[in-house]
Formats: sequence, C-alpha cells, structure tokens
Amino acid sequence: GACHNRSSAYEVDLSAKVDRLNGERSRGPLAMAQEDYAATLDSLGICKFLRRCFDAFYVETSELFRAATGLEMTPEELQRVGERVTNLKKAFNIREGWTRADDTLPARIFEEPLPTGIARGTLLSREELDGMIEGYYDARGWTPEGLIPQQKLAELGLGDLFTLASI
Repeated sequence: GACHNRSSAYEVDLSAKVDRLNGERSRGPLAMAQEDYAATLDSLGICKFLRRCFDAFYVETSELFRAATGLEMTPEELQRVGERVTNLKKAFNIREGWTRADDTLPARIFEEPLPTGIARGTLLSREELDGMIEGYYDARGWTPEGLIPQQKLAELGLGDLFTLASI
C-alpha cells in the first residue's frame, strides 16, 4: 500500500511540475520515477534525509557504490535497481492476490472535501484517481489490470521468478 517512506511520489505535488489540486494521468511517469528513486535509496542504505544532497543522484551514488564495494555499476544500472525492486514488490503482491480493485483509496477521499486551507473544498474524483493509476500502469509497462507482462519481467531480468505476475 501507500507509504511516504517507500515512495516519494508526493514530492511531485510539492514541485511546480503538476497542479497539486488536480489528479492527472500525466503524473504516472513522475510517480514512477520518484518511486524507483526511493527504492534505489533504500537498496543503497542511504538515509532518505540525505536525498536532496546529490546534484546528479544516479551518477554520484554509482561512484559511492564503487568506492564502498569495489564493484562497477553505471548510473543506468543503478537506476534500473529501483525499477526492479518496485516490480518485484508488485509481483509479490500479485502473487498474494492483489488486484486492480485494491489500487484505490478510502471512500472518504472521494466523499469528503478538504475542510480547511488553500485546498478547502477540493475533492478527488474516482475518475481522476483511475486516470492517475492508468498513467502509472502505462509508465511502468504494466497491463490496464495492473499485471506485469512477461516481456517486462524478462526485460528486468525477472522473467523466471513470477509467472503469476504476468498475463
């Protein structure tokens, strides 16, 4: 489920990249990038409080990885680590019975407008959420049902692990 420690997708709302009061399909690639970034941070054992200390995160952390382990890993390979981790988590959840219907929010999000502040009266519609989820699935290369195609698993080097996660 959603966790501010497992995905920093909320940071997009704090930037000028999107209108934070509107749910848009175009958020999918942004959410994916932030989620993979957070997974890479976790994989490296880097404290999330340091996440903004890097000018070129994947370049600099690939250098740190080499210095700490003696192993070469390109920035592109390191970025792929986050994508693999995120897909592995999704594949596990699918294996355990997670479906598209589980990718939702509590009913109150759609029914109770925000009561105070600059966003007072704002409400997220189910259509907006569905559009954001579709954009996210599309960015990930998943099916509209939220399954991971076998081709995507193979592309990530995970093809033999989770046949139930694919169509």
